[in-house]
Amino acid sequence: MKFLAFPIILAFNIYLINFAKYQWKNNKLGSIGSVLLAIVAIVLPILVILIR
Repeated sequence: MKFLAFPIILAFNIYLINFAKYQWKNNKLGSIGSVLLAIVAIVLPILVILIR
């Protein structure tokens, strides 16, 4: 049941990753920040689900 959350978490972060890809030409620092935010938004819930 807890593995059902993984695709949902990834689906919500697709927009953020696409935004970072779009912003790469204009704002590299903002794009890097968006990618880091997406990584944290993917990894943190997965760790909480698995450790809990």
